[in-house]
Amino acid sequence: ECPRRKVNCQYCHDRGEHEFIEGQHKEECPKLPLACPNKCEVGTVPREDMEAHRKKCPLEMIQCDYHNVGCEVRMARKDQVKHKKEKMEDHLMMMQLRLAKTESKLESTEKRVSKLESIEKRVSRLEVMVEQRFEKRVNRLEVMMQQMVISGERQEELLVSTRWFLHLSSVAASCDQVCPVIVKMTQFSKQQQGNARWYSEPFYTHKKGYKMCLRVDAAGNGRGEGTHLSVFLYLMKGPHDDELRWPLREKFEVKLLNQISDSEHYRVSCSYDNAHSYSAGRVVKHDRAEGWGFDKFISNEDLHKNCAKYHFLKGDCIFFRLCKV
Repeated sequence: ECPRRKVNCQYCHDRGEHEFIEGQHKEECPKLPLACPNKCEVGTVPREDMEAHRKKCPLEMIQCDYHNVGCEVRMARKDQVKHKKEKMEDHLMMMQLRLAKTESKLESTEKRVSKLESIEKRVSRLEVMVEQRFEKRVNRLEVMMQQMVISGERQEELLVSTRWFLHLSSVAASCDQVCPVIVKMTQFSKQQQGNARWYSEPFYTHKKGYKMCLRVDAAGNGRGEGTHLSVFLYLMKGPHDDELRWPLREKFEVKLLNQISDSEHYRVSCSYDNAHSYSAGRVVKHDRAEGWGFDKFISNEDLHKNCAKYHFLKGDCIFFRLCKV
């Protein structure tokens, strides 16, 4: 018979020349029945369904659920439950060894914290804070050990979170800073209970620029009193005021920083384009002008909310990043 005669594939019903259908097409036909490589009782499975079948085939060889903590046993899927029951003590020992390695990594990070004490007096209490955080995390890991496998991803999250916290504290410790600048407010609960006004160290909008500072009312101010954190920017007398243009006409971004990663920050823009003259004009009589900012910067509910993606208030301190837009 002619090899170029038109025929239909008996499985997917595609039409083509006999030579093509029986050759190249059969090598890729999605409906072609294939034998399960595990020789399970299902027998044959269409090629397009084979991948899904192997994900649930009882004879498919799989890794133990505890392979992340060291169990290298491979078994048929149908034997998984039996293996977990028989090797329960072995799996617990593996998790204990993994926990010991995690504690070693945490201790190593703690040593790095102690070296940062010499950078600035403001970091002197950081070692105690980090040690407390580590102790809480170790306790949590001990509880998790009874409930789930401690994955490598979770360990990495702990180390990344600690590195970011140390970076924030290190940057915030430097003085005479120029935007973008990070400032750190400590003893937040004490500031909030005492209804105090907290002022940051001065910073500059740019080199030889406007001198400014940040004010934070932990208990709120005006319309935000008792319900929100209030934040204001202040112009100050500066050494370069004679060389600058007045009134100030700049736009700033105030970020409340997430302390567990460099993402998910809370940000608000503050424009001096429509600021009052007594907030944006040159400071003459006093050390600083009237503040310009937000009575309702962030609600207390959002500030204290902690989730897997962000923590704004941590270790009784908060961090702000200020930059020009």
